[in-house]
Amino acid sequence: MGWRGILFSLVLGAGVVAAAVPASAGGQPGPVTLSTSCSGPGPNGTVAAGQTDICGVDLTGGTLPAGSAVRITVQGPPFTSVSCSPPAQLAGCSFQISSPMTFHGFIGWETIQFAPDGPSQGGGAPVTQTAEACTPTCHFVPLRIDGPGAIVGTPYRPRPMPSAPYAYAVCTGPNADGTVSETQTDTCLIYTSGTGAPYLNGDAVTIARVSPADATVPGCGDSPVTDTGARGPGSSTTSCSYRFGGSNPVSGPGVFIGTEILSIPGSVMPGEAIVEDATFCPAPQPAPQPATCSESPISVTGPGATVIDEIPPTFTSMPPDMTVDATGPSDTLVQYQAPTATDNAPGAVSVSCSSASGGMFIVGTTSVACTATDVSGNSATATFSVTVQNTFDSLCRVSSLEVTNGGVAHSLCVKLEGAADAVSAGDLTSADGKVGAYVNEVDAQSGKSVTDQQAQDLEGLAQLLMP
Repeated sequence: MGWRGILFSLVLGAGVVAAAVPASAGGQPGPVTLSTSCSGPGPNGTVAAGQTDICGVDLTGGTLPAGSAVRITVQGPPFTSVSCSPPAQLAGCSFQISSPMTFHGFIGWETIQFAPDGPSQGGGAPVTQTAEACTPTCHFVPLRIDGPGAIVGTPYRPRPMPSAPYAYAVCTGPNADGTVSETQTDTCLIYTSGTGAPYLNGDAVTIARVSPADATVPGCGDSPVTDTGARGPGSSTTSCSYRFGGSNPVSGPGVFIGTEILSIPGSVMPGEAIVEDATFCPAPQPAPQPATCSESPISVTGPGATVIDEIPPTFTSMPPDMTVDATGPSDTLVQYQAPTATDNAPGAVSVSCSSASGGMFIVGTTSVACTATDVSGNSATATFSVTVQNTFDSLCRVSSLEVTNGGVAHSLCVKLEGAADAVSAGDLTSADGKVGAYVNEVDAQSGKSVTDQQAQDLEGLAQLLMP
């Protein structure tokens, strides 16, 4: 307490020794004015509700004759007791003046014990008092109150905070079974975990995605107890921040905090879990209450808690419908370019076709079905047609390619052309005869200008053309 503390120890039990300035030494008697300088036990002399304030009482103007008294009455804030040292006989906190005092001088100490239910949180209340000088008639005199203890603040009462994990999320995707796939959005409902103290007005909880690392949050929705704040139209972030509002604390498990929309990118591997964490930031607190934010992983459940690949691959190229000349009744070799396909999820896509390229096709039109399958087993199918034609013209072309003797090949084509003309004219008997001549000539060339197998195939195709 500095010099006042030393002085206090000197005056206890010995009456008041006034540091007076006689009028003859330059003091000017006049209306009495008093002051108190107050100091509490807090930092730098501050005082709070429930604590004790010690105020030194001084004469700051006028004259107090010997035998007069000073009475100080506390008006507020709420207090439980007031005591003075040295005390006088007047009611309340009073001091007896034993020696005349002029202009200024130390009168005594006043101790105020404030009630614990003082100023509201975050505020403060000034110490208000009245002063009377009794010489011997009592009359009110001006009183100035200063010092760090002149304002009674709020005592430091640590606020119990909500405990980790703060919240949990239940996520549902757009698939029929509630799952979510790549390139889709996941809707997660955020709830309080119900651990620790309740959430108060001004508290904030931020739910941020951890995995998938490149997922975005295009939407955040409020609940009756929260407000997400301003979000621009179409804005995309990595988190949603919910501020609690209202006068009623939010406590207990399962209180709906808000909605978070997660946009799942196409680069996510199937089976990757949705991972999020929560950061709790308390509302502004009065000093010295700490107000640091804390972070904790949260539980993510529901059918949308894991990215499930339910999107089939997409074909990027397919062979066109094609027509080829038959080289045999049922063994025409057909080659076509392999189809290609891509998938929304990482991983190889396999493509298979039935019938396969390089396989044997029969005369007529065959539908070729190709199936693309991704690593999750999702598949897509596309088709094209292969027509193996067998006409008089196509058989002539095949004969010219397979018969090594040009003269024989020409002779065979002449017979086929004649058969075609006969069919056009409706002379089926003549056509049948010319096809038979073709078969006989091919048979004669078997093992010579054509192989035995080629001869067998050409004869089989010719017989298919017989009317």
